[in-house]
Amino acid sequence: MATRPARRLAALLAAATLLAGCTGGDASPTPVPSPVASPGPTASPPESASSSLTPDGLEVYRAIAADMVVIRGLDAPDRVDPKVIDAAQLLANLGADFEESNPEAQLRLGERAYKALGLLPDDASLKDIYLELQGSQVIGYYDSTVDELFIVSRSGTLGPTERLTYAHEFTHELQDRHFDLESLGLDEAFDEGDRALAVLGLVEGDAVSAQTTWMIEHLTPAELAQVAAESADPEMLAILARTPAILLETSLFPYQAGAAFVSTLLAGGGYDGVNAAFDRLPESTEQILHPEKYAAGEAPIDVELSDDLASRFGAGWTLDAQDTLGELQLRVWLREGGVRGDVARVATEGWGGDRLALLAAQGAGGDVVVLVTEWDSTGDAGEFEAAARDALTELRGGTVVSAGRRVVLSIGEAGSGGLDLRAILQGLAAS
Repeated sequence: MATRPARRLAALLAAATLLAGCTGGDASPTPVPSPVASPGPTASPPESASSSLTPDGLEVYRAIAADMVVIRGLDAPDRVDPKVIDAAQLLANLGADFEESNPEAQLRLGERAYKALGLLPDDASLKDIYLELQGSQVIGYYDSTVDELFIVSRSGTLGPTERLTYAHEFTHELQDRHFDLESLGLDEAFDEGDRALAVLGLVEGDAVSAQTTWMIEHLTPAELAQVAAESADPEMLAILARTPAILLETSLFPYQAGAAFVSTLLAGGGYDGVNAAFDRLPESTEQILHPEKYAAGEAPIDVELSDDLASRFGAGWTLDAQDTLGELQLRVWLREGGVRGDVARVATEGWGGDRLALLAAQGAGGDVVVLVTEWDSTGDAGEFEAAARDALTELRGGTVVSAGRRVVLSIGEAGSGGLDLRAILQGLAAS
């Protein structure tokens, strides 16, 4: 139920911090496991809002572009020069992008679902949280809808952070030229959120990998320290600290877990292996978290909700939205319900597939989420069922039933209007 991944692919200060912290000098790059730090159509800023590049600055960016062509092994015969914008213009662009990429009705559904799951406070605004997070962390983006690349300069200088950002974003430009980012399904977040997040993991992981290679080859230890210092601004860190876990973790996931996933592709076949992945896209966050499952072609189980789901709850009930959460978001949900991190990880590693339904009825007292999950084995189903029961006691309450490898949950019984939820869920588990 995440905000829609727009077609703007952004680099995050948080990702830069992690990279600078885990690589030093001539050390080998260490992959690090990001509403996604969402790539949406963004209108180009007016020329007056863009800082003009000096001839020397333009040459620096062009030299980095030439480096990235060599590192990534993809040519760029029609590359474009970047536009430099300030933080104020970034915020204006993000706001316009968010409005266009997330229609109010769809945004409201995502917000309701996260609140029903207990992942957002009742008085929280998904839009406000998202824009605060992105506005504090985005340091550059490539907009595939207009084929333009933007660098955010908060200091007005062309320092190591700006150069590192350009290396990352220019990789997205190369990807777009060769793989057509518009065709990858990154705009499916409202009903195939897990798949969209997985594809974004490939796209961002590729850019992080290439960026890291450039960083090691071209930045000095002092420059790496400057990148880390700029990424550790107390105000920015305070925003990260107060961002709900579901938004923070899905934002960082494509950069961190995506980089680890791409490192396995590189180990197995270099960038030819990465290029091949753009022809056989990852289908789930499970495949990103467990690259061996991607290599083995272990596809998600297609879980379908019954056509009569809403009517099983009674007259007046409606199915307002549905989505697939996937291994990553289920893990976050368990942890937010008080399940220890290692227990939550183990309890979701046997994920096979799932489908979430957001239901409501006039005067019923609130939303109800029904979550139908499939697991690789009955043992995996049992582990998740036990963890889910614990999480429900800490979140919004609910009911859990299981049958074989299927576990079905309802969350938010306050809105159930006295229904016999167990009987309804048992019917779903048996179907």
